[in-house]
Amino acid sequence: MEQWFAIISGVILFAGAPPYFIDILKGKTKPERATWFIWSVLGIIALVSQVTEHGAWSILFVGMDALGSVLVFLLSLKYGVGGWTRLDKIALIIAAGGVVTSFMVKQPIPALVGIVLADMSGVVLTVRKTFLDPKSETTITWFFIGTASLLGALSVGRMSLVLLIYPVYLTVANYSVLIAQGLGYVFHRQDTTTR
Repeated sequence: MEQWFAIISGVILFAGAPPYFIDILKGKTKPERATWFIWSVLGIIALVSQVTEHGAWSILFVGMDALGSVLVFLLSLKYGVGGWTRLDKIALIIAAGGVVTSFMVKQPIPALVGIVLADMSGVVLTVRKTFLDPKSETTITWFFIGTASLLGALSVGRMSLVLLIYPVYLTVANYSVLIAQGLGYVFHRQDTTTR
């Protein structure tokens, strides 16, 4: 059953990518550069972690996630926003601290917690940007990635905290962008009607 969750996760993740890339190229979606840099580095680290922990089908999801993050980061250099604001720099410092922590500790769970902390610093940047400018993100892509993350967690197939931490966290992180987008639309609509 795990392989089916992994395959479906990979298909959904793959299906969510084209709308995002198309919207970036059209200038509709504006990826936050520091976020996607952080996510690219962490996706590669997570992939290495899955391989060294002998993850099976879950490697498919994590590998596709890492590849997608790197491609979006490269596009964000031309089409994105942010990168060197004060908040971006703070997030990059927190991300670096999380990555360093993950490499310094010899236990897999504290190492993954460091990675999640680093990733969260990137999520905060995109959640903030999406709340302030809800039209700057592609809704269907975040829904697909959140759902793919959930299926990626189910593809682990056994109760292994080491293998579950990252995909479960990704589920929450990706859906939080959708929540921020919805709240941004509501807040900004009310803001314009009160003027």
